[in-house]
Amino acid sequence: MEKLDATNLKIGEERVAWEGLAAACSPPFRRFGGFLLVGFAYFVAVTTAVTVFYNLFGEKSFAGQGVFVPHAAYYATMISSFALAVGGFAVWLIKSLRSYNAFAGMLQRGGLDPRRPTVGGLRAYSDEQLLALRVRYEKLHGRHKARFERTFGFHGSDGFSLGPLSVRPGTFEMNALRVEWETSLILHAAEPMPEVSWWTESRMGLLPRQPNETRRLSFALRYTGDSVRELKRRYGYRTDRWYATVPEGKLWDAVRDLEDARRIQASLARQGRN
Repeated sequence: MEKLDATNLKIGEERVAWEGLAAACSPPFRRFGGFLLVGFAYFVAVTTAVTVFYNLFGEKSFAGQGVFVPHAAYYATMISSFALAVGGFAVWLIKSLRSYNAFAGMLQRGGLDPRRPTVGGLRAYSDEQLLALRVRYEKLHGRHKARFERTFGFHGSDGFSLGPLSVRPGTFEMNALRVEWETSLILHAAEPMPEVSWWTESRMGLLPRQPNETRRLSFALRYTGDSVRELKRRYGYRTDRWYATVPEGKLWDAVRDLEDARRIQASLARQGRN
């Protein structure tokens, strides 16, 4: 933590700070749903325990008949269950916002804007994450598409294409694409850049993430999977017939994307079992 307080952050330290910031932005509705499930489980367990207690120790009006459980006991259990869910969510939300503010302060002390991760360029983003974001951009419309264009420098006429993929991580083409996107950011520097707030990140996932092996594979599966789906849409879902339907200049790349998608899926499945 002391290293992160330095004035100028190294790329590794910067990525750690961005990772902490992004990790503090879990989807709130999903979290609230999880706490509601906990509250419901508590309600079922306590209701069962109360019913059993009254049947074992309560006074019976007639021999052989069950004991009537007071409505007040059920209402008290229901209210306490809901209070448990809401209280747990409130505690999580407070901790999440505190963690967000702490990592935002680290980035600010390092001369970075925690709400605008690409003001200084795209260096905190791995190639895999940028390509996954670029694939998402293909499917967007309206203000969300404009947000991606202004935040990352994407545009429809850049050097990226699917079916098959035109670029791969760690290649000269990928470096050229980075330069193209960063140039677009510089050319539009005078225009206001949309903020990536806690709420925005929790819904859209736009902040840089640590490029560990599992995450690289997850990002890679997004763009290779989309590329394979586009290939199937264009040239047929029977991949064994691609040799006759895919243009000769694209056949090798199409097969490469297909094999990459299968390999990545297998790797993620093995990691899930481990």
